[in-house]
Amino acid sequence: MNGINHKTDDNDSLREHLLGVPPVAVPVTLDDDVIRVVPVPVSANDDVESPIIAQPLEVIDDGDWDHGEVQPKAFRDCFWAILFLLQFAAVATIAVMGITNGVKHSSKWLPSDDGNTDDSTGGGDENENRHIIWFLIALLATVVAVPSALLNLLLGVFSSMLIQISLVISPVSFLVTAVVSFVTMNCPVALFSFVMCVMGVYYAVRVWHQIPFATANLQIALAAIKDNHGLWIVSYFVTFKSYVWIFLWSGALLEMLVFSPGWVYNGNYDDDGNSTDGEDVNNKLSTQGKFILLGMLLSLFWTCQVITNIFHTTIAGVVGTWWFDPAEARSSAASGNGGWCVCCGCSSAIYDSWVRSGVHSLGSIAFGSLLVGILKVLQFFVRGGRRQRDAQRRMRGIEGTDFVFCLLQFFVDHLERLVEYINVWAYVYVGLYGYDYWTAGKSVKELFKARGWDVIINDNLVDRSLSMMSLLISLITGLIGMLLGFLLLGLSGAIQAFVLGFVLGGSSCRILFGVVTSAVNTVVVCFAESPNQLKENGHDPEHFRSLVEAYRKAYPNDCGF
Repeated sequence: MNGINHKTDDNDSLREHLLGVPPVAVPVTLDDDVIRVVPVPVSANDDVESPIIAQPLEVIDDGDWDHGEVQPKAFRDCFWAILFLLQFAAVATIAVMGITNGVKHSSKWLPSDDGNTDDSTGGGDENENRHIIWFLIALLATVVAVPSALLNLLLGVFSSMLIQISLVISPVSFLVTAVVSFVTMNCPVALFSFVMCVMGVYYAVRVWHQIPFATANLQIALAAIKDNHGLWIVSYFVTFKSYVWIFLWSGALLEMLVFSPGWVYNGNYDDDGNSTDGEDVNNKLSTQGKFILLGMLLSLFWTCQVITNIFHTTIAGVVGTWWFDPAEARSSAASGNGGWCVCCGCSSAIYDSWVRSGVHSLGSIAFGSLLVGILKVLQFFVRGGRRQRDAQRRMRGIEGTDFVFCLLQFFVDHLERLVEYINVWAYVYVGLYGYDYWTAGKSVKELFKARGWDVIINDNLVDRSLSMMSLLISLITGLIGMLLGFLLLGLSGAIQAFVLGFVLGGSSCRILFGVVTSAVNTVVVCFAESPNQLKENGHDPEHFRSLVEAYRKAYPNDCGF
């Protein structure tokens, strides 16, 4: 982020004059940029063409709607921010100890070279290692370049078609499975597949009329990202931070389990982690150790959630700035101004939004992420307990499933999805206006009540198309990886190369599509609160026209205008 030019003015001032004052209706004027051409029918005997009447696309009367207000620059939910930083510092300190001890004792674990190398095979091993390195470099370049290219090539042009295909492919696949199962006399699978096919058809028919609205949201989100395409680079940087955190967490776990087992196990140990009890006994977790490992598990999920949600909140802030003040959220490359940072595609809005999210709103993000982290820990224990109970029953020859564990897993899974769902929209408010967590959650509830649940749930159509596209791109990267493996590693490495390319391609899609999903969610919220800003702030008038018309077709009884 050091290469980003940003203004020295107050960060809040760039949108305060737009966000702080609710938009009001203005007199309708005949503007060339916002007209609709409507043919007027004439007599069939007339030889002249139908006259054209220009009608303005009216301003939506949203004066009675609730609008968010930019909050003053301040630290919010400070307790949770401090608690998060303390746990991160504790884990990082233990991780440094574990990594240091691991380096000191590496000679015990790594194979030693006794000098008995055969010169006749040394050249072959070196050549093989060189091929492996070139294969990894080529595969990494593939999984970065191919998803990015296909996303920009397919998602913008064929977004509506992709959403339609995503709705059709599910019932069709279940229908094929039902037919094959019926032919092979697998009646239970055939019946289940047929029921799922009917449900898929019903869902597709019910939401088909919402496709134009989902497409319009997606197109506007892509336009905002295009003006700030540095977000693609930031997304990979955030993923790198997640990998660094997992490495640190693993180092801390190594220190506890190997070099300082007395923290978690019963018994006495020396400084090297060796037992001094004088007998070979099975290590058992102490009460203290159980709480420590529980805290480590919570720390893993919590920090991963914070890293991801800071990025999502940053995207919300960038897209919101683009919506209300596009001049501030347009990179040098998009505006054609040039500059030394033109290649990165970063605008000042990216830096400002990251500061608001990662510094001032860290406590709000940490609090919401902690709720999800706790539920993930509960889910981990419930699933682990269920598997252990099933294993015990299989050993005893008892069939059946514990109803209590099934009920607990159902409850925890759905509660986790609900909290994550609320967090998605609460973080949009945090990124847009800088609210604390509870105020943002309250705003989400009021938005749902005022604009309707169906409008918000519309993002499922975009998610379905992105999931289908992610699978397609993963297959493509897997096939390219298999080709590279065949050329550089031989036939024996082709299968492993396909699996590695498929997994890495899917991970790359997940990173890139996370940017798109967050941008779409922000567009939905901005349109639900202040639709006129899309028309009045110098954007392409076609964005406003397509979004309003698609919304009216999708929700004619609920749109309110």
